Amino acid sequence: MIAKHIPINSVRKSNFATLVNYICDPQSKTERVGLVRAVNCYSDRPDCVIAEVLNTQQMNQRATSDKTYHLVVSFRDAVLADHVLQAVEDKLCEGLGFGEHQRMSAVHHDTDHLHIHIAINKIHPTRFTIHNPHYDYKVIGDLCKKLEEEYGLTPDNHDTQKRGAQGKESNIAFKAGSESLIGWMKQECLEQIHATVSWSALHQLLADHGLELKERGSGLVFVSNNGVGVKASSVDRALSKSNLVKKYGAYEAIDGNESTKTNEKNKCSRQYEKKPLPGKLDTTELYAQYRAEQHAAAVHGKNEWIRLRDKKDQAIESVKKKAKLKRLLIKNVTAGKLARQLMYASVHQEARARIESIKKDYQQAYQASKAQHRKMDWLSWLVNAANRGNQAALAVLRSRKDDRRTEDYVSGAQGRATDGSAKYPEMVETITRTGTIIFNMGSTAIREGGQGWMVKAGTAKDKILAILTAAIKQYGNQLTINGSDVFREQVVQVAAETALEVTFVDEALEQRRLAIVNRARGPGRSHREKMDTVKKASALKPKTLKARNHPAGKGLSG
Repeated sequence: MIAKHIPINSVRKSNFATLVNYICDPQSKTERVGLVRAVNCYSDRPDCVIAEVLNTQQMNQRATSDKTYHLVVSFRDAVLADHVLQAVEDKLCEGLGFGEHQRMSAVHHDTDHLHIHIAINKIHPTRFTIHNPHYDYKVIGDLCKKLEEEYGLTPDNHDTQKRGAQGKESNIAFKAGSESLIGWMKQECLEQIHATVSWSALHQLLADHGLELKERGSGLVFVSNNGVGVKASSVDRALSKSNLVKKYGAYEAIDGNESTKTNEKNKCSRQYEKKPLPGKLDTTELYAQYRAEQHAAAVHGKNEWIRLRDKKDQAIESVKKKAKLKRLLIKNVTAGKLARQLMYASVHQEARARIESIKKDYQQAYQASKAQHRKMDWLSWLVNAANRGNQAALAVLRSRKDDRRTEDYVSGAQGRATDGSAKYPEMVETITRTGTIIFNMGSTAIREGGQGWMVKAGTAKDKILAILTAAIKQYGNQLTINGSDVFREQVVQVAAETALEVTFVDEALEQRRLAIVNRARGPGRSHREKMDTVKKASALKPKTLKARNHPAGKGLSG
């Protein structure tokens, strides 16, 4: 298991209500939200919990930091009992010092790993003091190790390898699926940078790689030719300004004219470009398509924004002209001072309300346009393309899977699974970042991972029965079962106990199923079969005797 605190850099963006609404929103998916739980609250309804927590947070006006703590706990185990999930949550929160604090949690099943989102109020409900755990990543790592041992969870590595900006950059690179500037510099020029002996040599080396070193605040930053920048100390602590000054002496900036000449001279030299992380498949064509679509989306988005802005300005200008005309008419009206003031006030309020309405409509249209033409990272675009039926994008996503993991799955006789996104586009709920398609067949949620329909370890028998029934409808009565021995035995038991009309391609598995079926029939079945035979014989015997004793029978025999 892995537990991680998700910090909010801007206090203005921190909102307990927004977080709870997100973690409790099913997003029109069947298997997104599982167990939802409220702790130390008077109600378990999300809206009541939000109101209670916000009231508690309002009682502390001194704290200037974020008042909400967002903790995510992810498990390698596909299925865990509710009491285990609750115990893990309780012990993590108690270990971080939030045992008495209000919180709400929700279990999510819509990704490749089972995970819990925990929204915690950092303000104590009775003392109204804020609690900020110090070095929480160390505490969380130690707690995860203990909980893995206590509950037999699949272990993960909890040793911190990268901290600060390096850790954030690694997370961003992994989630986006593209190479970061830090990673590129470490591979291409970090050793050469350490070998330089002067500021001029350092500037020249950076220029050869399409980089430039600049002062920023009290430190230094590396900036690439395409505008991407990173703190020098984030690449390596030895490259901080204080360490470089100790090594080279007082900082010497590169001359502006010299910088221009160097950049022109090294136009074709190696330089950083945001590309997908190296993988098993060639993504050249897909990445070119991604860049073209992103450029087109940016252009269309900007044009749409200009159109909406001009439309808003024209509408506001029209309202102002009409209001001005009305004021001129009022000025020429023969009426008392008080009457004219009332008319002026009415015109002003009407114009103001109209302008507010125009601005509101503009904001709604702008947000809709922004969502339609939003900027996507590489992996998000691959997921979007796979949802549109792009099989090459789906193959790239599936190539990111860990081959060391053994998965349990059911497929047809040929061992090939029908691609749910291609055959059932209207049933697809989501596609994960490793290419697992989650779609519905009736009331059953199916996970299709390329080799077949995936079944999570520890899945209940009724769910396995539902998946087998749906697989029979899809593939026919002959199925291929792959995975662990425990899973294969469980499938055989379910198929035999429920008398499913199915056979297995694996001969050993089919023999096992037949053995269970025959054992279930037992000697009682053989006895019944014998009794049926006796009954048939006894039913025939009197008729035969009667025929022999019949007078006509004698005549026939004589």
